[in-house]
Amino acid sequence: MITGAQALVACLQREGIDHVFGIPGTMNLPILDVLRGTPEIRFVLTRHEQGAAFMAYGYARSLHRPAVVTATEGPGVTNLATGIGAAYKGYVPIVSVSGAQELWVREKDASQDIDQVTLHRPITKWAYSIPAASKVQEAVRRAFRVALAEPQGPVHLDASRDILLEQCEPEPIAPAAYRPTSLPTCAAAELDRAAQTIAQARRPIFLAGGGVLRENALGALQALAEATGIPVATLQYHPDAFPTTHALALGPLGRNGWSSANRAMPEADVVIALGAHIDLFSTTFKYGIISREAKLIHHSTVATDIGVVFPVAQAVVGSTLSFIEGLRARVERKWEWTSVAKLRREWDDERRRLLDYNARPILPPVVAHAMREALPPEGIMVVDAGNAGKHMRVFMDTHQPDTFMYISDWGSVGAGLPIAMGAKLARPRQPVMAVVGDMGMMCNIGELETAVRERIPVVCVVFNDCGLGNERAFQKELYGGRLFGVDYGDVDFAALARVFGAFGERVKEPSEVLPAIKRALASGLPAVVDVVIDQDKLAVACVRATCHTGLRPGETFRKQRRYPDRHGVQSIGRRAAQARARGLGDQSAELRTEPRREPERHARQHADRL
Repeated sequence: MITGAQALVACLQREGIDHVFGIPGTMNLPILDVLRGTPEIRFVLTRHEQGAAFMAYGYARSLHRPAVVTATEGPGVTNLATGIGAAYKGYVPIVSVSGAQELWVREKDASQDIDQVTLHRPITKWAYSIPAASKVQEAVRRAFRVALAEPQGPVHLDASRDILLEQCEPEPIAPAAYRPTSLPTCAAAELDRAAQTIAQARRPIFLAGGGVLRENALGALQALAEATGIPVATLQYHPDAFPTTHALALGPLGRNGWSSANRAMPEADVVIALGAHIDLFSTTFKYGIISREAKLIHHSTVATDIGVVFPVAQAVVGSTLSFIEGLRARVERKWEWTSVAKLRREWDDERRRLLDYNARPILPPVVAHAMREALPPEGIMVVDAGNAGKHMRVFMDTHQPDTFMYISDWGSVGAGLPIAMGAKLARPRQPVMAVVGDMGMMCNIGELETAVRERIPVVCVVFNDCGLGNERAFQKELYGGRLFGVDYGDVDFAALARVFGAFGERVKEPSEVLPAIKRALASGLPAVVDVVIDQDKLAVACVRATCHTGLRPGETFRKQRRYPDRHGVQSIGRRAAQARARGLGDQSAELRTEPRREPERHARQHADRL
């Protein structure tokens, strides 16, 4: 006989779990006691449950396998919720195991007693409270089965201390005996039909999504693209699904994407989405990048993904690798998009024009460019939500798969540092760098102590503009420049890093940005490079975001007349259609508003930090 906690940990071992992230509390201590005697599993104690959830996110997304997080009941569970929600939106398999109040005191107004299952239902694929020790192993098996079934995502289990200490019979069942270990292949008839549609196309484009990464299908996609000459764009959350340095790469699509992709896509008459969960912001920037006349062949591993944003000409469901290899065997024609190289040259020219090494304070594009230059091709870039991340995506050329992580499908500011830590634990031989804003850095700065204690050498580059860059963009563009509630005080994050025992360096000169980042990478320590940036230079994507409202820069919100298009996406008059046809226009994103009138106190503070 074994205890419920021993049964739970034995199930984790059979699933190959080698890390558990979290914080102990009264009701999950039996699990910690078993982990203490299980050297095969490393327990990473964090400073906050949110940090634990995001570390699990980074670990699971890096390796495309489940990660486990644990917390105590009540507030421990609610602290996990933000990271679990990110995993739900990002299709990341996390198994959350929490404590719960003992059965005999539930619903008697006991301390920290809430309905944790109901709390998790909107942000997990499955949530369950284990009723007895005899059900522990069955519940854990189901948790992994559900988390790994397409679409992948998080699950939640909770169990009280009495259940975890109760005795039960061991059930040593291997994972292959209770869950599938492979995806079904695409039907031959569907592949034949897709190949026929592609063969008749004049200007086809591939649109690569996360399925390419999860199934390690990049090599097959490169072979298909090179054999057919069809250019490849990526969804904005997965620019590493196809190397942007490849001659056929258009780059990421959408509101936060590259003009090379956004200008080419409307010209395509056939769009082939590969392993793609087509998200709104990748495809409906300016109300529809994909042409209304184009035929969309949408492949996904999940049938419910099909047709959510755009009606499709053909739906194909099955493994991504089988779809790509099936097309490679069937499509014999070769196309030549002569404009691809020109579009990429123009985009590269636009990016270079953003770099001004003489400007003071430092312009954010200078920092983003230096980060990409300092990070080797195999390095992993973790991009936090917010203005800093939007600057980074402009310059984030990808060379290899699984080297880019972006949290903005959930938009949780502050996730960058702990996600980077999880990624580093998953891939310890690859350098890992995170780009965060000053607000994001403050959200989970306690995890710097975790990084130092656990020897997790990640580099965090802080775009420090003493405030909220995204919200400044919206207030300047849409609210007549009336700034309110967007300014913070100046924090020296490099000094804070040194307090924790990490490497810390503050940078105020453009010429020092790249050397400082290189010193941080070479230090072998958790590191923070705190860069004082121009708070009025907003990312291209920040200003593009205003276009999603149907407003031109400088306009304020007013009643708009909307015109539905054939795809069911709302277009705002002729102006949106004309803007879409022209492409993205000026990429410099200079704001067309009156200069900011700062309060005297903040103006003095901003001058002092320079």
